[in-house]
Amino acid sequence: MGNSDYQLITLNNGLRVAHLKVSSTLLVHCGFVINSGSRDDGPIEGIAHFLEHMLFKGTQRRKTVHVLNHLENVGGELNAFTTKELTSVYATVQKKHFQRAVDILVDITFRSSFPDSEIQKEKTVIKDEINMYLDNPDENIYDEFQEMVFENHPLAHNILGTEKSISQINSQHLKQFIENNYTSDNIVFVVVGNVSINRTVEALNKFMDDINLSSLSKSHNYQPIKYLPKKVEKPSDFGQSYGIMGIPCYMDTHEMRYPMILLNNLLGGPGMNSRLNLGIREKYGFTYHIESGYSAFSDTGLFHCYLSCEEQYLKRSFELIRKELQKLKNKKLGRLQLQQAKNQISGNLIISSESRTGLLLHIGKGIVKYGRANSIIETISKIENVSADQVLEAANEIFNFEEFSELIYYPE
Repeated sequence: MGNSDYQLITLNNGLRVAHLKVSSTLLVHCGFVINSGSRDDGPIEGIAHFLEHMLFKGTQRRKTVHVLNHLENVGGELNAFTTKELTSVYATVQKKHFQRAVDILVDITFRSSFPDSEIQKEKTVIKDEINMYLDNPDENIYDEFQEMVFENHPLAHNILGTEKSISQINSQHLKQFIENNYTSDNIVFVVVGNVSINRTVEALNKFMDDINLSSLSKSHNYQPIKYLPKKVEKPSDFGQSYGIMGIPCYMDTHEMRYPMILLNNLLGGPGMNSRLNLGIREKYGFTYHIESGYSAFSDTGLFHCYLSCEEQYLKRSFELIRKELQKLKNKKLGRLQLQQAKNQISGNLIISSESRTGLLLHIGKGIVKYGRANSIIETISKIENVSADQVLEAANEIFNFEEFSELIYYPE
């Protein structure tokens, strides 16, 4: 994903700006990408995500209703999200409303007022969100599994936090979090759309005339995890059984990352032709939903396999998953199999690159984490250079069943 033709400049106030001109559209996608997420919560779990919510709850210049209406009144969209390592605040508008978008994005990101009344209301909202996730086994089991695997590591933090941790948050905590994390080396403003770089700089200078970013270098405390495999089974109120197994994996700068991406896609990626889908769902009909996943972070990664099924099929399904993993450990991919796997990933990447919002986020993430974003051509080249020997090596290095952790929900 990505395009190598973006321009990267730094404003006088320290803000980095990435600009990618796309002439064949009437829209502009723009926003801040911040190298800060739930792993940076510190002692108050969930504060990064809580802050993302509070950015929409009023600024020094606008009440909540004015924030929410600012772009919707002209048919635009304003949004935000928080992950383990990133926060993004972004907008999509017609190009004639570009300055309007920059105005609100700067305002909510740097001038939010955090009124106590709104903080108290949002605590109730987020506690409801936490309970909603607890009622969703697909989401809940993955969050709990990460907490198991990354125990006592910043990546173990649930993005939403807990009811107890959310109850502690006050306005001073939020202001301190911004001061510590929203620094010049940690943030970039990205524009993808039909506006010029000059118009972008003009808008940012206009609406950030009173804002100077701190040049304080942020330490993210990247560290290896101290992993011990665990196997947990627990009763649930859900009608089905849910199971997840997995193990720590390569971090996002590891030389074996691309063989692992290819291996994961082949095994249980989004395609209906994945080995897990064909070997378990289609062959036996044991499950409707089965997948594998590989998440790469700055200091580690996580590989997992997940399924939901009737309780009577769970043990056999886990055995079949291990069987598919073992096949990839025992037999090297043939030339045709390898090329088909590469073609599938490359096609998926090209399709994804057509999402301009996705492109914005890709460019921003690349810059704040690595100093630059790979182009789609560079990424596909890395995939094409993966050998069958590397795929086999990754399978044998990662698929160590004795080291796998497991979490199972079974119906009471």
